[in-house]
Amino acid sequence: MPATLTTNKHDEPGVSDGGRGFNNLPGYGGDGGNNRPPEPERTPPPEGYRIGMWLVLISVTMLFAALTSAYVFNQAHSQPIVMPRVLWLSTAIILASSVTIEIARRALKRRIEGQFRLWIAVTTLLGFGFLAAQLVAWRQLSASGFYINRNFHSGYSYLFTGLHGIHLLGGLVALIFVTLRNLSKWSVLRRRVAVDVTALYWHFIDGLWMLLFVMLFFW
Repeated sequence: MPATLTTNKHDEPGVSDGGRGFNNLPGYGGDGGNNRPPEPERTPPPEGYRIGMWLVLISVTMLFAALTSAYVFNQAHSQPIVMPRVLWLSTAIILASSVTIEIARRALKRRIEGQFRLWIAVTTLLGFGFLAAQLVAWRQLSASGFYINRNFHSGYSYLFTGLHGIHLLGGLVALIFVTLRNLSKWSVLRRRVAVDVTALYWHFIDGLWMLLFVMLFFW
């Protein structure tokens, strides 16, 4: 009587450990799974930081450009303002902070961690010093009878300096973030780019203040 042929399950491809079936194809597990394509990066590339910052700068520029146009249009209804002397101090402070943040940025580029942390901390302190000087200037203006609703000039002065202070506060948040974030949570490249865009924003806020300072108190 003819013998019945049987197939051993261990001889089927991909079932036994030594088989070369689906388990060894790319994407199906097994030894061949090492050939599967890498997963896409979940975090945005460092260049995205720069693009995002330029979008922020464009938005802030458009905001202040619109307000400046309104200020120029209403200039005929304005009245002269006596500039508080403390604004000279705040201007010197913010100019110094642009120098210190540039020193910090270059120290990080040379991988001198101690100098970077020192100068970024100095920049942060100068930023808070600028805001404190602005509050003193507001108190002096108010004490001299220069209220926000007195005329167009006083209203725009408080509006411009207030908005500038808010945007500078955002820069302080960025400075604290790049200083205190755990180094193990981002790469050297991402950290350097983050500091670069923070410095760019800080220089922009510095230049914006110089423009407002001249426009409100000298022009």
